[in-house]
Amino acid sequence: MKRLTRFSILFLALVAVSATAWALSARSSDASAGRQPRSMHRFWPAPMPAYPMAKEMPMSEDMVMGQARMKMAWFRTADEPLQVARFYEGIWETAGYYVTREVHPHGGKVAALDLKANLLRQVVMTREGDQTSVYVSLIMGSPSQLMSGGAGDPALPMMAGAEGVTQMGSRDPLANTSVIAYLNREAIEDNVVFYQKEMAARGYRLSGDAEKLKTLAAELGTGITVMIFSREGEEVTISISPLEESQLTRVHMTRVRGKGR
Repeated sequence: MKRLTRFSILFLALVAVSATAWALSARSSDASAGRQPRSMHRFWPAPMPAYPMAKEMPMSEDMVMGQARMKMAWFRTADEPLQVARFYEGIWETAGYYVTREVHPHGGKVAALDLKANLLRQVVMTREGDQTSVYVSLIMGSPSQLMSGGAGDPALPMMAGAEGVTQMGSRDPLANTSVIAYLNREAIEDNVVFYQKEMAARGYRLSGDAEKLKTLAAELGTGITVMIFSREGEEVTISISPLEESQLTRVHMTRVRGKGR
């Protein structure tokens, strides 16, 4: 079980970054229209590829995953997600990293694990019209640091018997978020009932925007149940899905504060 948890936690880290980028995508777009972008000069503490002809902008400098530091930037391009994915995949495979890719017409992600330097690089893509939004992240820490939990978030409840808990947070004005991803052994239906009850008890309302839920589920992948809860100034997105080739259920929660401000 320990081996499974260690493998799963790395996978959860990728999912956590991906879902967080999608949850923040609208906010980064709105914010960029009303302010001057910060400089990328010396933003990355380790080598990161620069996408051709793209204007990359910092998104968050004050993020943590477990006890590992994290930075994120973003840009837009007319190139399709597959073309973007091939660019990063080629560079990272040439560098000798362990690379995984999951790409579809709506977007996807490419991740590169560098165990020698304890670095996890990732790009998350989402296609909107004729533009692809790309979120580039660098997580600096060992697998044990990724697995080290923090104080948590009382607004984000977890099922009893949670395993492999991964936590991520940011205090940046744009990306004021809390993220928790974990595994449990309960059925997906039981997880759904649990969160409907627990979130209502915390004063959240379940979104009835069927089109938004359908779009988000399509972007995150097949077989995923998505619920969006909101209360004044906040939004919580919860995705629940089976973990492939196991009896486990995967839960990812993203809480974004300052929505609508």
